[in-house]
Amino acid sequence: MDWIYRELSGVMLADQQKVIDEDIIAINSLPNAPLIPVTARDVYIRRCKLAGDAMDAGFGRFRTEDLPLLLDMVQGAPALIGHRKDTLGVARFFGGDIHRGESSEISYIVPKFYWMRVHSASEDLKVNIDGGIYNEASLGFTFRQPTCAICNEDIRRCEHIPGKKYDGILCFFYYDEIIKVTEGSLVYRGAQPGTGFMLSHPNMQPPETSNYKRFKWDGVWYRGVPEKLVNV
Repeated sequence: MDWIYRELSGVMLADQQKVIDEDIIAINSLPNAPLIPVTARDVYIRRCKLAGDAMDAGFGRFRTEDLPLLLDMVQGAPALIGHRKDTLGVARFFGGDIHRGESSEISYIVPKFYWMRVHSASEDLKVNIDGGIYNEASLGFTFRQPTCAICNEDIRRCEHIPGKKYDGILCFFYYDEIIKVTEGSLVYRGAQPGTGFMLSHPNMQPPETSNYKRFKWDGVWYRGVPEKLVNV
C-alpha cells in the first residue's frame, strides 16, 4: 500500500492539490481554531460568492465600500444549510477576496470554506456542490440602520417605501452600520443575484479522472490509474 500511495500520489491527491499551504495556515489560524491542526489531506475546500453590492430581493443593498468589512467579518463563520440556526454548521468560512463579476458591475465577497473529508456526509456535500445541485448562497448578518437611497434618512422613519418608484427612481435602502456576520448558508435561492460556488482557486481545474478506478485509503476515497491497481 505504501508503494501505491507513492506511485499514485499525483492522481490520488488531485483534489488536495487545490489545497495550498496558505489555506491550511489560514484555517489553523482562525479564531477558535481546530483543536487538532488540519492538513491538506483532512479537508475539502471551495470558494463561495456569498454576497455582493447588488440590490437583493428585499430591496436592500450593501455599499461597495463595506464589502471588505463583510469579508473580514465572515472569517470563521459557519456555513449552514438554508439558514437553519437550530442545527450546527456543515463547513466554515476563511480567507477569500473581493471579486468583480465578469459580465456585470456587481462586486462580491468570495470567501473560501472548508469541511472535513472524514465526516459521514462529506462526499455528499462535495458531490452536490461540484455537480451544481447546491448552487446558490446567502448571508446572515445584523446591522443597525437601513438608509433610504433617495433621501438618505432611516427608511423606517421616512416617507419612502422600498420597491416603489419616485419620479422614475426605484427606492431601496442600504445596510448601514453592519454589526456582525452570523453565518453563510447554502440555499435553494439566494436573495442576491449571482451567488454560488467555485473551485478552490481561480483558473484551477481538476484533472480528467473519469477512467480511473476508485479506491479507499485511510478512510478517504481516491481515484487511481487502473493499470497500476491491477496487481493490488
